[in-house]
Amino acid sequence: MAIECSEVIKHCMETLAEGFRCQSYGDIVIITTPYLYHDDDMIYVAVEELPSGMARVADQGEAVMHPFSHGFDLARSSWGMEAAREIASDAFVDLEGGTLSKTGPVEKVGQMILDVVAAARGVSDLIYAHRAYARIPRDLPDPAPLYLYDEEVASFAGTTAYTAFPKKLEFFLVESNLSFVVSPNLTGNSGQVYTVHYQINSFAYLHTRNPARATYAKSHVDRTFSMWADCNGDLTRDRKITLLNDETFAWKAAHINRLSQVSTVIQWSERDKLPALLSALS
Repeated sequence: MAIECSEVIKHCMETLAEGFRCQSYGDIVIITTPYLYHDDDMIYVAVEELPSGMARVADQGEAVMHPFSHGFDLARSSWGMEAAREIASDAFVDLEGGTLSKTGPVEKVGQMILDVVAAARGVSDLIYAHRAYARIPRDLPDPAPLYLYDEEVASFAGTTAYTAFPKKLEFFLVESNLSFVVSPNLTGNSGQVYTVHYQINSFAYLHTRNPARATYAKSHVDRTFSMWADCNGDLTRDRKITLLNDETFAWKAAHINRLSQVSTVIQWSERDKLPALLSALS
């Protein structure tokens, strides 16, 4: 007789429950999780309740420090920090000052912990793209994160097409006389706090989707759809802009159609539409 789904889930929950440990230090709760960094250290997070009644989950900078302790300083590697920000963004986790964190309703703290843990493990695993861990010829420039993508090194600013995209976008915004704020927070109807990539001209929000491979596109679409759908109300669809990088692959019509239900979708190849759209909204 095949094992029942309910039995599998029951065993998973029991295993997880046994693996978590909790200890209070004043107003902060430290959660030791059953998940491990690349060097088998336990991943732990700090949880605190904010004066607003929201909760904040943070890794205390451990994820960024783990590669550093093994000789890889992410803060001094342009591609390393770009990759770390992408990993954090995919989990809707903030990366600021070397700390991964997420803020949201107290009742969502379980999911927030799992999101921060996923981002922490991903950032820590960037060590495997470092020369000390990957067999890369010594005469190559600063290597690309191999587990994220394997494109040839592009000519733009000495980076890859993947990591160059944010730089090219911000250059375009400046050239188009569009004012912008990087990484603003946006609170959804659920109370979840999201980090959007840009606030443009103070009244619109722009979130980019720049997956390293076409196979990652669906997960990017799903996360972005969930965020925009939760941010309805006063923020209308035309003020929620999704910018898709189509330099290296063509986005599926199904992905564009889904995102168009909750946002205005513009592809990088048609980026000249962005200034006109914002001008019409102002």
